[in-house]
Amino acid sequence: MSGKGIFSAMIKHFLYVLLWGGWAALSCYGASELTFDASAKPATLVLGDHDLYESNSSAGFHLRHFDGEDITDTLLSDISTSGDEITVSHSDGLPSFTFRIDSFDKHLAIHLVDVQGIGTNDRNWGINLYLRSNANVGHFSLSNIADSTSGWSPYGIGTTIKMEWRWLWGTLHDGRRGGFVLYDATLGGAELDAALAEVWSEQHAAGTMVRPAGQASWTTNDVLAWVDAYAAQNNNMSEVELEAYSLAELYNLTDTYVFSNNIRRVKLHTKTWRGEYWPKYHSRVNVNTNVFPAGKADLLAYANHLRANGVFLRLHSVSCGIGKHDPDYIVGGVDDRLASWGTGTLEESIDASTKTIRFRPDPGEVVPVLGSNIAHTYPVLLYNYVRIGDEIVKVGAFNRTDDDVWMLENCTRGFEGTDSAAHSATENMIGLYCSYGQNYVPAYDLAQTNSLMDELALEYATFVNDLQLGHLHFDGPEIHAIDFWTSRELFNRIYSYVDHPTTSSRVGQSISAHFEQKFSPVRDDGSYAYFALEVGLRLEYPNRQKLTTSILDTHFHAVEGVLLGGRRVSLRCPQSGYGVSEELLASHGLSDDVLQLLRYWLEVAPVLDDADVAYIDSMMTKVGGHYQSEDVLVLGKNGNGDYVFTPHRIMGRTSGEDPFYHIEQEWGSVPRFQEIPAGTTMQLHNPYAAQEPQVVIRVVETSATLEDPLITINGTGTLSISGDIQPGEYMKYTGGGTVGVYDNNWNLVRTLPAAASSFTVNGGSNSVTTAAGSGSGSPDLMVQYIALDDAYVLEANNNL
Repeated sequence: MSGKGIFSAMIKHFLYVLLWGGWAALSCYGASELTFDASAKPATLVLGDHDLYESNSSAGFHLRHFDGEDITDTLLSDISTSGDEITVSHSDGLPSFTFRIDSFDKHLAIHLVDVQGIGTNDRNWGINLYLRSNANVGHFSLSNIADSTSGWSPYGIGTTIKMEWRWLWGTLHDGRRGGFVLYDATLGGAELDAALAEVWSEQHAAGTMVRPAGQASWTTNDVLAWVDAYAAQNNNMSEVELEAYSLAELYNLTDTYVFSNNIRRVKLHTKTWRGEYWPKYHSRVNVNTNVFPAGKADLLAYANHLRANGVFLRLHSVSCGIGKHDPDYIVGGVDDRLASWGTGTLEESIDASTKTIRFRPDPGEVVPVLGSNIAHTYPVLLYNYVRIGDEIVKVGAFNRTDDDVWMLENCTRGFEGTDSAAHSATENMIGLYCSYGQNYVPAYDLAQTNSLMDELALEYATFVNDLQLGHLHFDGPEIHAIDFWTSRELFNRIYSYVDHPTTSSRVGQSISAHFEQKFSPVRDDGSYAYFALEVGLRLEYPNRQKLTTSILDTHFHAVEGVLLGGRRVSLRCPQSGYGVSEELLASHGLSDDVLQLLRYWLEVAPVLDDADVAYIDSMMTKVGGHYQSEDVLVLGKNGNGDYVFTPHRIMGRTSGEDPFYHIEQEWGSVPRFQEIPAGTTMQLHNPYAAQEPQVVIRVVETSATLEDPLITINGTGTLSISGDIQPGEYMKYTGGGTVGVYDNNWNLVRTLPAAASSFTVNGGSNSVTTAAGSGSGSPDLMVQYIALDDAYVLEANNNL
């Protein structure tokens, strides 16, 4: 049994046995169905012959209305049927909502097809459908004009399903109002894949899902073959983010560090491959000739060099914005297809220097100033830009007069890539969006024959196909949020033009079009996760008060990535916009240690056992979107050659005032230090057995020299060092008769003699004094006292 037309919303109602009370369901099912009883309550939910229905008092259609202060929720009970459609309505008759339910062997789809009684400017209404199931149901929206309980990602699994149509005044470019797919998520392996293949094949045929380009057909067998090829190319992905200032440097980094470590993907940030972050003077597919002298030809040759060695290229990119000096769409003539918030006319003539402009909006247009009803537009789309002819004007302030005319004041004429000019009264004016004040964006015009959005999508996809890029990167997707569903439609269009398997990322997730990632050969591979398992190193960045990463910083960041689901081992610089360069590797004193750790994780990450992950989880606490801990789990090997985690506790003061080790999103690990003047005594807690602690001391750059450091524990144990630690330097003690002194980038500059006497921290509280053994100064210090626990032997060793 296949195909839609089961009439699950109507016919099944008439097959109910009246002897059972008029609306009791038959006890046998065929394929999939979703039905409702005479009061519009769900009556059956069957997916692939699996009865998943569970009764619930709140299940059904909920009409929601916001009056400016409160939300009213009304459970609708009026229902009628016509063909394969149902209509539910308010008891007054309006509003009413018509849905079509398409039933297939292994899934069903529900679509909102008509709305009556709600105007296009009435944005205070919503309709929700709540369902409950007795086992997990997979559910996802077919577009972002509708949302489900899965949250930001459209793909959810659960027993409580809420399908929301929030923007009833809007439609997609093809007139659709949004819908959802439901499938049996209790399935696994080949059964799950067969269900998902049916979803993708049938929904593509219905025009609600896109497929990759170049496919002669899209049957379930075609889908499964594509997914197998996708997994073969992309599973167990590893990555390095490179930064280079010449083509020779890029090739040297690649040959030396990528190929030798069997890395499978190279990422280049816009800084390297494009030369701009936000497009400003060039298009988003322009190639930086400072690194690639022949432009795209050199980039293509590099991509081919990678692929010849089994490596794919990933290019960081910023969605489809149009720069303020774009040579194709702004300079020399402003394109008519830019996204606009409204139109009007110039009320009176102006010369080329006029700073106050009188603007009369066309009838029905709303100027999107604070308080206007444009809550659907994402706030990064700044509206204070207008176009008059081929001049763009940046508006300082909008002020309304007593009539319908607005005063545009403190205007910047001939903004950026355009020239100021005189304009006559009644000349057309067009309001423009400029996202973040950086990029104009294309109108949501995919239904038009001369669509700018489609033109930009095809341009980027062609670039991806020419280079055979392994990844689609869409930073800043919110710049396209003219409506909340726009960016997904754009990315769907791009995906439909790409002719080979790729992965993707936008903020927080892959793009929805990458349905491959729901299939069993792909979904359990952690290398597809949004967060990578990052093995990073960074030099000191004084402007942001960021220290050079220590080896503990690198260990912490990597282990934290495990709990975020990351198994894609990535060598990178934890500093937004930067990569691993020859300068970084040459300047950072711990480069060799970091590269060794990279090799460890490349071997361990793909085979981590659930018990290993549980151990990490027991040592860390989630706060917000990241994890924190007092311990750093150091990955290494024991005497038997087994991988182990050794907890390193940066001991905190018993007062509890010391922050935990944690992650800052754009900068990686934030270490725990006590910041104290020399001579300070602290009470530090050691949760582990009595032992000689490791010590790290950093002298603050603006401080005095620390002369002959002297550390005293519990009044009797001492560590005395003969020599000076200069401002900006680190001192590290790990036992023995010397300490290492390092510059600000952890390069060893000298060793100093050290003498330890009963230098032991007890389990529990310890009095620790950090002082200068000589000299009169009291330098400012950053200190770490580190205690180790017994090593944990990874279960992953059994999988190697």
